[in-house]
Amino acid sequence: MPYQKVLVAVDDSEPSMKAAEHGVQLSSQLGAELAVVFVIDASKVNADTESGALAQDQVSMLKIEAGGTLDRIAKKYPECKFERFIPEGKPSQGIVDIAKEWEADLIVMGTQGKTGLKRLLMGSTAENIIRLSDMPILVVPSKA
Repeated sequence: MPYQKVLVAVDDSEPSMKAAEHGVQLSSQLGAELAVVFVIDASKVNADTESGALAQDQVSMLKIEAGGTLDRIAKKYPECKFERFIPEGKPSQGIVDIAKEWEADLIVMGTQGKTGLKRLLMGSTAENIIRLSDMPILVVPSKA
């Protein structure tokens, strides 16, 4: 099956930037369309009662930061044009939802390579996407 639409899932981590590099190169080599998604995990946002910051203000700031990450990718690869998605929700479900909505053929994402207790406590977005998705996934390890 030829890949015609490649979706790269990123956050602000170094492993996701490596995944972006792989996704950009792969889509270029295949002549495929490219989209990049950065899911805002709004469940981790809390209102700061001392400073008076509202949760929605924090979400707005996270969206600005996510946009900045996508801008950095665009600046690093100026020859590459891509669609941008910045939904709110649980990252794994948000990535799978965007992949279905955009009709991606392949998801490219990084992994932090957490093991043991850290992985148990924090979960693995990559592992959750593998369970939730019915499309191929290219997972780029943090050591790539």
